[in-house]
Amino acid sequence: MTGGTLRDCCPACGSADLAAAFTRAEWRAAAPDMRQDDEAAMQADPDLAFGAILRCSVCGTVCTDRVPTPAALGRFYGAYRSNTAYLAKLDKKLARDSRRLAWLKRLVRGRRFLDVGCNIGCTVEAARRHGFDATGLELGEDAVAIARERFPGNEFLTGTLDALPPGRQFDLVQCVEVIEHVPDVPRFAAGLAATVAPGGVLFLTTPDAGHWRVRGDLLRWEALRPPEHLALFTRAGVRAALAPHFRRIVVLPNAKPGVRVLAFKGKS
Repeated sequence: MTGGTLRDCCPACGSADLAAAFTRAEWRAAAPDMRQDDEAAMQADPDLAFGAILRCSVCGTVCTDRVPTPAALGRFYGAYRSNTAYLAKLDKKLARDSRRLAWLKRLVRGRRFLDVGCNIGCTVEAARRHGFDATGLELGEDAVAIARERFPGNEFLTGTLDALPPGRQFDLVQCVEVIEHVPDVPRFAAGLAATVAPGGVLFLTTPDAGHWRVRGDLLRWEALRPPEHLALFTRAGVRAALAPHFRRIVVLPNAKPGVRVLAFKGKS
């Protein structure tokens, strides 16, 4: 194994009390058919590889023992991600996202919207239809090109949070199924919070490693899939990651194994 950085603390709460939960061999053997592509990617690029899955004894967050280099992650996503599935379900996604925006917009007065990790822009378009001045941020250049072609009435930016002009803020920020992918969670959480205007709201979702449906068989859970997912949080883990930056955090109920959070920014 080469490259990457060994973790010395939990990406969510910062505790150094991390213990090995599974080895890479155990992870691979538990669901070989489901994980063969991820294993092949790590064998082809050792900078993506990990040796063990760790668990934080404080907040329960599960993570890889190594964080891949940015260059390795760039290579991985450049070869791995596809927008075909999103295009095939475009109408359904627009309808679902519109329903979500219908209740989220009630939480804010302003109409500036940002979707972090917008893919081909369905939620951004749904936000525009609900009266928002909508912006989408996406790492994949191909996805952004599709978004601009399909939904030209919106703003789409390529890159990470650093692609936003310094100081630019939004009243409603969405970050759906993104934080589990990022190599530096504290930096990402701080950057995410910086995009939320005073009095604004962040809506964030991520797989829930503490959910009752997966606690008994975490090793075979389909979301446990490095190097795509580098950390799987619990409710406590998400709270810990966001708490330094928000006045109030509300964890929404979810029958499915996912954390759904509303984080409210103070007005000053």
